[in-house]
Amino acid sequence: MEINNEIWAIVPARSGSKAIKNKNIKIIKGKPLLAYSIIAAKKSKKIKKIVLSSDSIHYFKIASQYSKILFHKRPKKISNHKSTDLEFFLDFINKYKGKLPKYFVHLRPTTP
Repeated sequence: MEINNEIWAIVPARSGSKAIKNKNIKIIKGKPLLAYSIIAAKKSKKIKKIVLSSDSIHYFKIASQYSKILFHKRPKKISNHKSTDLEFFLDFINKYKGKLPKYFVHLRPTTP
């Protein structure tokens, strides 16, 4: 695994929210919630790549409308309400075969 000196944004957006169904793609002021995190990442001159970590290809298609993104398809076993952020980060790092960044910016759709 090779590490480069870049900064990447990672946006975690699993489907299956218990309290608010599909909260990450709920429309707020004309855009799905996850779009605000992607737009914020695009505005940064330092962020070189945006990663969407999700168990949903539907979420990826929506996110792709706002930027070119790398899709991390999460397994179901780490896509439930008890799953931790560390689990999806480690899964991404273990699956991604390219150069990894030195830093990640963690941009949650629910706290854009």
